[in-house]
Amino acid sequence: MTPPISAAIRPTVKIGCSIVLSNDADEAVHGRHLVQAMQLAVDQANARGLPFQVDLLVGDDGQSLAGAQAVAHRFVADPQVLGVVGTMNSHTSLATAPIYHAAGLAQISPSASTPALTRQGYDTFFRLVPDDLVQGQDAAHFATTILHANRIAVVHDQTSFGLPLAEVFARIAQEQQAEIVLFAGIERGNTVFSNVVEALVATAPDLVFFAVIEAEGRHLARHSRQAGSRAVFMGTDGLKPSHFLATPGYDIPGPYHTNASTDVLVASSAQPFATAYRERYGELYSIYTAEAYDAVSILIDAFLRAPSLNRSAIRAAVAATQDFPGATGPITFDAHGDIANPLIGIYRWAGGRMRFLGYARYLLAQAEGLNA
Repeated sequence: MTPPISAAIRPTVKIGCSIVLSNDADEAVHGRHLVQAMQLAVDQANARGLPFQVDLLVGDDGQSLAGAQAVAHRFVADPQVLGVVGTMNSHTSLATAPIYHAAGLAQISPSASTPALTRQGYDTFFRLVPDDLVQGQDAAHFATTILHANRIAVVHDQTSFGLPLAEVFARIAQEQQAEIVLFAGIERGNTVFSNVVEALVATAPDLVFFAVIEAEGRHLARHSRQAGSRAVFMGTDGLKPSHFLATPGYDIPGPYHTNASTDVLVASSAQPFATAYRERYGELYSIYTAEAYDAVSILIDAFLRAPSLNRSAIRAAVAATQDFPGATGPITFDAHGDIANPLIGIYRWAGGRMRFLGYARYLLAQAEGLNA
């Protein structure tokens, strides 16, 4: 039996965590829970008696380009940082991917979904959520095939997250013979959208697709209802399947949501993580926490599989990840750094809570079977 390695002679390796903890209250809530999930993964790994000590180094990027770049430069400058989890957002991941690539430092995002991220040729970037091409396609098929939407309005926030998602949704919906009666951009950070609301009412869509995040979605939904819109509302994971599009008091089905992250209340693979998270923190939080937990776990697995503890070897080990038994399910990265076999969950707000309907792929297959 091999004796345990003394803590005194074990090297320390660090995992950087670029996360939102300030500047945006909604995003900061998610950020705090993601940090907790990552710390849980680190502590569980250290408790197993690794040949090295793993420390989590947290950097608050504030969801800003400058903040994320500053965090990236700090991590790159620390030779003990051998992998990074983050950023949470697409625009900050686009801004930091070149920095991490230049340093050969593996970067795994638990939530950034813009398609461009894995099409830039950076072999250091990986992510644990489907890209927005997958989400937009599945959302459009669900809207037209299952919700039978014919006249659709699409609202986006003009960002690297919202615009590509809106574009692919609109394209697929049109291929399904739906009419896009409005394609409008808003400015992130605003709370009044009079022109867009007026256009929504004037064009009378039967469904509105929101490629926006929480605060904007909340105000748009409420103001549109108050102005007379009777359309069904549909959101994405940018709204973190929740109450942000719900308009109680209006007898209209939905809203409906797509979700690219793993629902730890539903996925059987996430139950051990869910139990441990609840026991440690006294609550369970489902939004990207399983992805954050898995990102750390994959890096630690790469540390163990790599022939040496250097950034190049670890990046190669991350890229070679095959069927890793994660909380999000078996994880394999394709040649671009995307996950294989991506699934998009579909939800409906009803009875005061968001209810899981199933995965889009299977719901659509079932609907097509019934219509055959």
